Amino acid sequence: MSQEIRLTETVQKGGCAAKLPAGQLRDIIKKLNLQKPASLLVGTEHMDDACLWDLGDGHGLVQTLDFFTPIVDDPYDFGSIAAANALSDVYAMGGAPKIALSILAFPSQTLPIELLEPLLRGAVDKVQEAGACLAGGHTIDDDTLKFGLSVTGFVRNTQAWANSGIRAGDSLILTKALGTGTLTSALKRRELDAPFLSPLLESMKQLNRAPELLEGITVHAATDITGFGLAGHSLQMARASGVNISFDTSAFPLLPGAKECLDKGVLNRAHKTNLDYVKSETDFGSISDSSRWLTVDPQTSGGLLLAVPQGEAAAALERLKARFPRSAVIGQALPTGTGARLSFR
Repeated sequence: MSQEIRLTETVQKGGCAAKLPAGQLRDIIKKLNLQKPASLLVGTEHMDDACLWDLGDGHGLVQTLDFFTPIVDDPYDFGSIAAANALSDVYAMGGAPKIALSILAFPSQTLPIELLEPLLRGAVDKVQEAGACLAGGHTIDDDTLKFGLSVTGFVRNTQAWANSGIRAGDSLILTKALGTGTLTSALKRRELDAPFLSPLLESMKQLNRAPELLEGITVHAATDITGFGLAGHSLQMARASGVNISFDTSAFPLLPGAKECLDKGVLNRAHKTNLDYVKSETDFGSISDSSRWLTVDPQTSGGLLLAVPQGEAAAALERLKARFPRSAVIGQALPTGTGARLSFR
């Protein structure tokens, strides 16, 4: 029965493209009187991927949650992708996930309950692949299918990453190829060529298990590239770190079919809200329209963006390519006063 249902056609927006616009969200958070006790090492101040709590013994607890609507049609793949996306926030902080709790809204009046078994099995398989366990969760009956995880992980405080801390001269490394936003929009519209589906699914289901590969490598800052796109998340890093970042679009790794979809103008609402979020602090130079849309393409379970000293970039990339063959150095941090906060060439 599940094979007869296209989950992407049961929702208006799918995956991380369903996020609220970054600019509106940031403005609202600024108005809240949020406390920050001394043990909260990383909170909401820089829109980091997760929070970091000092346990007082040299270790920190990493806590995050992430959920969204279906981005693919197969329930097992949807569960796997949603889990990989939520787990990624812990990896983006340099940590190792240990416990996950599920968040599920299910439209029992319009979808068969039998869909839940493969959906949850996909999530459990991915959580266990990460070396963590699914320990519980919460479900509600809702009009729209939504699924995700709250994830707890741990990290040594001295090895924790945040999206602040980039230094001028650092190289920026991206671990996964770009293009999930336009490709999944094409999938929803039934316009995605069949050969492009497999690499898309493989990328979104891959865990961002990069921290264990980079023992001994200096990582000044990190984030994962998701719904706000490469430009949105890197702008948050640049603001938090007090630097500018220059990107070489010719170095961007692309998922098969991404350029073709962007050339055809396959976009979604998040492309436009992401562009609105970054355009006042971004110089797009003379790059093509397709390349500009790629910079704001809303990624779901995208790669990590890592800032490492230029002298260690080659060693870091060599290690990463063993697990992330599409990883690449795509940019460099510059001192402030060199132009727009972000620039693309």
